[in-house]
Amino acid sequence: MMWQVFIEPNDVLLFRDGKPFVAGEDHRAKSLFPPTPFTMQGVIRSKVLFDSGVSPHDYAYAATPAAQGLIRRIGGVGSGYGQLQLRGPFVAKRNDDGSITRYFPLPADVVKVNDRFVVAKPLRNSPCHDNSPATVRPLWVRTHESIKEVHGWLVEDEFKKYLAGQTDFCVTPESDLFVREPRLGIALDYKRRSTEEGMLYTMEFLRLREGIGFVLEVDGIGVFTPQRGFLQVGGDARTATYEVLQSPLPSVSSQNPLPKRFKIVLLTPAWFSGGWKPRDDDWGQFFNGANVRLVAAAVPRAQSIGGAFADDRQRSNHGNFQKTMRRFIPAGSVFFFDSDGSVTTSNKPFTETPDSEGDFGQIGFGGAIVTSWDYA
Repeated sequence: MMWQVFIEPNDVLLFRDGKPFVAGEDHRAKSLFPPTPFTMQGVIRSKVLFDSGVSPHDYAYAATPAAQGLIRRIGGVGSGYGQLQLRGPFVAKRNDDGSITRYFPLPADVVKVNDRFVVAKPLRNSPCHDNSPATVRPLWVRTHESIKEVHGWLVEDEFKKYLAGQTDFCVTPESDLFVREPRLGIALDYKRRSTEEGMLYTMEFLRLREGIGFVLEVDGIGVFTPQRGFLQVGGDARTATYEVLQSPLPSVSSQNPLPKRFKIVLLTPAWFSGGWKPRDDDWGQFFNGANVRLVAAAVPRAQSIGGAFADDRQRSNHGNFQKTMRRFIPAGSVFFFDSDGSVTTSNKPFTETPDSEGDFGQIGFGGAIVTSWDYA
């Protein structure tokens, strides 16, 4: 049974991208916002582990029947995610009346012309030549005025306007959701009980605005008991309050069958074996039905994401576990498709997964929504 949990921090948060950071070798650790599914699956699995009564040592080595049962539920160290399934995280806000409202990343096909927002569309016949694949068309805005890139978030009602093809939506700036708060530190030599020379560094924390948190959709495991309490989130294990939503928000879903011309809007990052697309342009794995063709794409700069990894072969020189850093397609990316007829989604998250790791789609990567489009 799918259930939803709202997580609201009690302190500043740190969401690193997984890149190794050692004082003296680097001087600044930046934070990602929102946290990636890698981070949030760790939050949920840690909560389940600590509530189970199984010791972390027994869990890591599957040393007892209770630990083995837990591994079947939530996966084990370096062995996938068990029965756990996640969607999100979605940025959300608790309103004064107690209701929860989600925010979605501004789609990358939205640009600004003077003081108004415009949605760029594929051009049927391109007047220019570039190195794009022959079947991929450029995105176009019919204007003689300057076009500017725009970033931000759309609150749920404003996002629905975008999906309906309207452009009179209001964009929420990042500063309305959180502020970046750099903090200076210096590494300590505990043997000499003094600071270490040349070990100055900066950690970038995030201070979320009042009421801002994250919504996760959870399936495959039982609902948290009690349904309200505390858990640890992100770097430095900062505390947050969780609450299982008694009135779940409508699940983010797409229409089926799909329109003849449809676009996929990523709500969470995705990874593809061919960089910004599947190897050999294998888009058909995500759809059922008539032939589907990629027409255009709005893809911002790739987002590098890694994380902890429990395998001695991946252990760094400093004793830390590190996953391979991979380049993900960021949330907000838009892919335009057309088809020969009736098409439905395959109910598979819009992402691939490297052979060496657990299913990315199972923990929230590749979350997407579909809407229609037309030529410029």
